[in-house]
Amino acid sequence: MKQPLLGQKILEWRKAKGLTQEELVERCNINVRTIQRIEAGEVTPRFYTVKAILEVLEVKPEEMRSFQFEKQEDTGSGKLYPWLRFSFIAGILYLVLAVIESVIDVQLFIEKTSFSAGFGYVYTFLKMSVLVLFILFTGAFYKLGETFSNLFLKIMTVMLIIMISTFILEDVVSYWSGKDLITGLIFRSLISGMVYVLFASSLLHLSKNQGATYIIAGTLGILTGVSFLTVVFALPGLILLTLFEISLVVLLFKEYKKGAESIISHPITKEQLIL
Repeated sequence: MKQPLLGQKILEWRKAKGLTQEELVERCNINVRTIQRIEAGEVTPRFYTVKAILEVLEVKPEEMRSFQFEKQEDTGSGKLYPWLRFSFIAGILYLVLAVIESVIDVQLFIEKTSFSAGFGYVYTFLKMSVLVLFILFTGAFYKLGETFSNLFLKIMTVMLIIMISTFILEDVVSYWSGKDLITGLIFRSLISGMVYVLFASSLLHLSKNQGATYIIAGTLGILTGVSFLTVVFALPGLILLTLFEISLVVLLFKEYKKGAESIISHPITKEQLIL
């Protein structure tokens, strides 16, 4: 059965049972956004999700036999599941290296350590590792933006990656040249504040349909951005930034565990639905 037709039939069966979407999802243990997208024909659900829905709606096997089913091909969104798993792991590694990086940067700023080629190679490797892991980590949010049709999230993810890439490359060049390339910490604080506020806002935009995890992450991101914008509270903002990034890792983990219903790992076949 083509996905739009499947969603339409589920909608009809649900209404025939006199159930609201909220009542149906409570019995199926899925979220409202999922059933909304299934009924609208926007996603291809896993076969066991469909079976759970049909069991609640008490749809008889003979009702399903009257339809023609087609094998459903994987779509671009099918790549989201491995992305979430990969990005979740990259996020954990990024957080570990980012803490080490921050400690070293603070030490360099306070002690004004003299140039050392040996340390420079280690410092450069650390910075490049952090950058690569950050891109792999935040790249999942671009994918989520595609899945949820959120252009704002996609744009802000790109802006965040550009900002962090610029700052990290500047750190490396500044170390080797001994010169600061931009106006300093105040400029960084202001730019970071604006980008984090906007990026967090794009997460809050999704919170209505995606739940508390997005609210928590979005709120922490807003607080982080505001702290940086004040400049005065930029240092406490670093603690909030760490909490914000941890919440982003948790968010990816939860999306990974949910299977992000838009992922197609098993084609839905007639036999699976009437078992």
